[in-house]
Order: sequence, then C-alpha cells, then structure tokens
Amino acid sequence: MDESFKAFGIDSNATAEQLRQIVVERIGLKEDSCFALFEKKDDWERCLEYDERPGDLMKQWGGDNDAKKAKTSEEQPPPFLFLFKKKIFLKDDEKELLDECARNLVFIQALANVIESVYVSTVEEALRLAGLQMQATYKDHNSSHTAGFLTANNQLKKFIPKMHYSTKKPNEWEALIFKEHQKHQGMQVEEAKLEYIKICKLWRDYGTTFFPPCKSSNNKNLPNKVIIGVNSEGIRLLKNTKNKELISEHMFTEICSWASSSGTFAFEFGNQSDSQKYTFETKHGAIIASTIQTYIDILVQMLKNGDDDDDQTQTGTGLSSEED
Repeated sequence: MDESFKAFGIDSNATAEQLRQIVVERIGLKEDSCFALFEKKDDWERCLEYDERPGDLMKQWGGDNDAKKAKTSEEQPPPFLFLFKKKIFLKDDEKELLDECARNLVFIQALANVIESVYVSTVEEALRLAGLQMQATYKDHNSSHTAGFLTANNQLKKFIPKMHYSTKKPNEWEALIFKEHQKHQGMQVEEAKLEYIKICKLWRDYGTTFFPPCKSSNNKNLPNKVIIGVNSEGIRLLKNTKNKELISEHMFTEICSWASSSGTFAFEFGNQSDSQKYTFETKHGAIIASTIQTYIDILVQMLKNGDDDDDQTQTGTGLSSEED
C-alpha cells in the first residue's frame, strides 16, 4: 500500500493461499492471520479466495497490464495488480502490533487511508500525523529540513490528506509540518509508527472497509447515494460527501440476513416481528457479502473458543446470507 512492488516466481498452478504464504515468508511476517491478497483495478478491489490461481487471473488481465501501455510509476500504477494488505480489523490486535513487520504494514495501510482521505480527519489531526510521519520517515528534525524539502517533486502530497491539500499553500503546509516534526525530537522510528496507528485507531472510520458509492434502491430513509462500510461490529451507512457523515449503524446482532447478486447488495435488519430491508445497486455486492461473512465466521469461531464477551455472544444468531 506504499506503492512498492515485489516480484515472486510461482508455479502456474499455485493457489492464492500458496502465494500468500510465500509473501508472508519472504517479508518475515509472523502475525499474518489478518492479512490477505487482493486483486485491484482502479476503485474495484476484492480479496482472493484461497483456491484461486493468480496465474489464471493474470492471463485474464491480458494486454491491459502490458508494461508498454501502463508504465509503473507513482502517478500511474498498472491497471491490474495484486495487493497485500490487512483484511480483518479486530479490537484485540496487541499481539499483532508487537510483530515489527505486521506493525509496519498496519502503519503503511493507515497512512495510505489517511492520505487518500478514506479516513476523515481534521486539519489539526492531519498535521499531527504528518509530524509523526516525518519522524518515522526521516528521524529527527535537522538542518536539511528547510523550505523546499517537501514541496520539491510533489513530496508534500504524500503527507497531507487529499481532502485538505487545497486549503493551504504548499509552503504553508511545509512550515506547519516542520513545526510538528520538531515536537518529536528523540522519538524512535517504531515508536512514531505506533503512535500514528494509535491516533488512527481512535477514529470512527478506522478498521472499516469502505466500498465505492452505490445507489440506494427505493429506501425512503436513505439519500440517493450512500457509502457502505463493514467492520467487526456490523454494517455502516454514510453519506457520499467529503466528510462521510454517518447515516446509520447496524450491528451484527440486529442484522437478520444479507444477499448479493452481480448488480445488487441487500440486508435486512431488526427482529422477526419488526424488520426492514435496504437494497443497493452496486457491482461490489458479492465482495461486500464476502467481507461480512468473514467477520461472522471469525465471531462464531470466537464463540466456540470461549474468547468472546457478552456482546459477541449474541453475534451470529439468526444470521443468514444469500447469493444469486
């Protein structure tokens, strides 16, 4: 998620899980249970099934991913690619954050979501994070960190969220970031990364997988277009605006069922005597349903292991999924 690439030699019949294990071993990731391989094209992204063959998928990409047509760069990544990132976010992730490799991957993903404004932030929060990012990237503030250090070669865009970038002049942003950076003199790189993650974890959006805006189908209580988010607690509906204002949250304890097709996603919530159904037009229906199912499976397994709390004990009862 930091736009770096690694090459792996695999057998043409290798499965996605086999490739994932190769990646995990190569990078030295110990706490790997929440990380997965994704296939990505523009805003379309899906987690690979264990038994899918990456080689077959690459054949389907065909000439669209030809290096001559899409030269890999910071400005223009290839049309298709495989992405390795965190898929599942659970509240109890302390063990994961103790693994230096996992912590670095979580930091990179949080950073990408901040800069792309997937996570909504205030200007003050953005600057605080930019200061920590400077510390994690360049260590202590020094004499080389002068005017032009970040504004040259568009480096500044890697430190300020898209939603805020146009609100100040580049030199103003740079000066403010340097001021924040100076506050962290002596802080170790790993400490700066962990502090960055801790701040992001306090936000309402952290750990939520968001899907591209979709059309609401005859749902009287919803605007015409909404953003669907899924996390370890349930489904979240947000307005398709810059600040992603929350419309409603639906915990897994109140979701009766969900269904998807090639062009829709729907879920029913409430109880047996009083329930309501929301339907949406989206090409991501199957991916949304799969994400929900993954969390449900984890929560059910937690029940079996006896690791759940009182709220989680109720989760999973009465839930069902359908797929056309």
